[in-house]
Amino acid sequence: MKKLIGVILVVLGLMATASIPNSTIAAGESGTVTAAARGTFGSGAAFRSVALTGIDLGTGVFIEPDGSATGPFNAVLMGNSLLGEQKITIDGTALHGAFAPDGRAYFSGVATMDLGNGTPPIGGVPFSVTTTGDSLSLSIDSTTFPAVQLTAGTISVE
Repeated sequence: MKKLIGVILVVLGLMATASIPNSTIAAGESGTVTAAARGTFGSGAAFRSVALTGIDLGTGVFIEPDGSATGPFNAVLMGNSLLGEQKITIDGTALHGAFAPDGRAYFSGVATMDLGNGTPPIGGVPFSVTTTGDSLSLSIDSTTFPAVQLTAGTISVE
């Protein structure tokens, strides 16, 4: 319960800062990627026999010019499996990041993943995120998902 309250507080804080206008970050500069958003996956998105339909995410990542990054990345992948509705929870920490000249931000790190099927959580799972502020691409372990279309909230690259 404490973890859920902590995630909610992070998301609310990110929503408050998401209303600040975006500015362009040049490669080699420090900056942040914040998000409190919900989206849907393109058709065919699946992970470990779960047909994915949507995602809730929250993040607050600070990216340094040297390529290091710090901050949380939290995502809940929603979908359906033979078990019925299933939610896969990803709780990660960013370790590396960069900004591209075209305005895209990249960050990656390691996470703990709960498959939502009653099995114990799996630690040390690599993840990576690419975003422009209005779109998001996500990779978990060796699976790259179709781009996420935002349906609510915002992603800010500053």
